[in-house]
Amino acid sequence: MAEEINTGEVVYLDPERVRVFRTGGDTLRLTIEGDRSYLRVSARRAFPFSHLHNYISLRDGKENEIGMIRDLHQLEHETKALVEEELQRRYLIPRIEKVRSAKREFGMAYFEVDTDKGPRDFVVRGMRDNMVELSSGRLLITDNEGNRYEIPDLYALDPKWAALIEEWI
Repeated sequence: MAEEINTGEVVYLDPERVRVFRTGGDTLRLTIEGDRSYLRVSARRAFPFSHLHNYISLRDGKENEIGMIRDLHQLEHETKALVEEELQRRYLIPRIEKVRSAKREFGMAYFEVDTDKGPRDFVVRGMRDNMVELSSGRLLITDNEGNRYEIPDLYALDPKWAALIEEWI
């Protein structure tokens, strides 16, 4: 039986020993076979924009890291599906498909957009801090309420809106 590999502060979990179960509602439970169980766990991506299936942190109910999974694809099918579902819920980021309106007033940007999750209206304060270019033309916008929106390709938007947003970042 393979053991967890401790490389300093990060503990990499053996995917063959990790089992995640749903215990009613949305609560996830983790068992590391031959070791211990955790009654409430959550999953986080260490690199949420670049490594969607790698380096997944499993945390206990107090948000202490239990260990890291190097690759979700190495997990048993049911465990993988539950962890992916948890990650999808945690990292739900609507993608902006169309800008219907955008204006800047008193240091705030007001947006009316269509996303893959439906229409949204939101306000962004401190545009340079809350509109981040992740890669060429790919933006992440965080509104005043902490909601995040992605523009997968700024240059696929109407050129008028693309130029305006580009000016703001």
